[in-house]
Amino acid sequence: MSKRGFYETLKFICERGSAHYSEILNHDLKERVVESRATVTLIVRELVKLGLIERQVLDSRPIRTVYKPTERGRRLLQHLQDIEGLLSTPFSSLG
Repeated sequence: MSKRGFYETLKFICERGSAHYSEILNHDLKERVVESRATVTLIVRELVKLGLIERQVLDSRPIRTVYKPTERGRRLLQHLQDIEGLLSTPFSSLG
């Protein structure tokens, strides 16, 4: 998850509940998460491989692919957001 774009892409999919590849691609390129379509493809494939999102092919015309967060992906994102929150809290208010 430390590679560039993994956190932002997982967060986008989790916040939406599901996303088509084109939506993920548009988001990542528009928000400058990454610089290329190839990198978005690699991130999505790796998130699937890690079991953080699942890929579902819809039997429609045209065939569409939807990516949804898994429970594992949602839990990981929550932990990362908790850490992010701790890092933004001034140390004087922690103790």
